[in-house]
Amino acid sequence: MRKYFIALLVILFLVFTAGCTSNSDSRTNETITLTQNGVSFDYPGTWVVATSKANDTIASVADPRSVNTATGFAETVVTIQRINRTGTFNSMYDQNYATLFNNSSYQRVSESNITMGNVQARENVYTVDDNGILKQQRAIWIEDSNQIYVILCSALINQFERERQNFDLIVNSFKIIN
Repeated sequence: MRKYFIALLVILFLVFTAGCTSNSDSRTNETITLTQNGVSFDYPGTWVVATSKANDTIASVADPRSVNTATGFAETVVTIQRINRTGTFNSMYDQNYATLFNNSSYQRVSESNITMGNVQARENVYTVDDNGILKQQRAIWIEDSNQIYVILCSALINQFERERQNFDLIVNSFKIIN
C-alpha cells in the first residue's frame, strides 16, 4: 500500500511540475478574425492588427515579435490591398511584375495559377533586398468585379518557411464580403 501511495505522489508531482513549467504561449493555437473594409480573414492569436505603409492597404496584421527596432516596423506581416481594375486582370498583374522585376532588388522565386475556394488567382513568390534587409514575399492576386485584391505575405528570408503555416491560415480563410 505504501508503494502505491509513493507512486501516486510521484505521478502527481510530475503532473503538477509539468503544468507549472510549461513555457508555451496559451494563444499559440488561437485565431482571431479580422473583418474590415469588405474583407475578412483569420490570423494567429499572437499577432496584432497593424498599420501598413503600402498603397491601397485595406487591412494588415503582423507578428509583434518581428518588429525591427531600427525601423519600428514588423518584418513578418500580411497586408491586404484593394486596387481598382483599370485594364484586364492579367495585364495589370503582368505589368506590375514586369516593372517590379526590372528592379534588380527583386528576384522571382516562383509564379503559379492557384485556386482559392472556387476562385482562380495568381501567385508570385519573390525575394527583395529592402535596404539591406533580405525578405521573401508571397503575393496572391484575386479578381472580384472591378476590384483586384492582393494578399501580400512578407517575412525575412530565414523566417519565411517558419511563417508559412500562419500565412496559409490567413490566405485560406480570406473572404471578400460584398
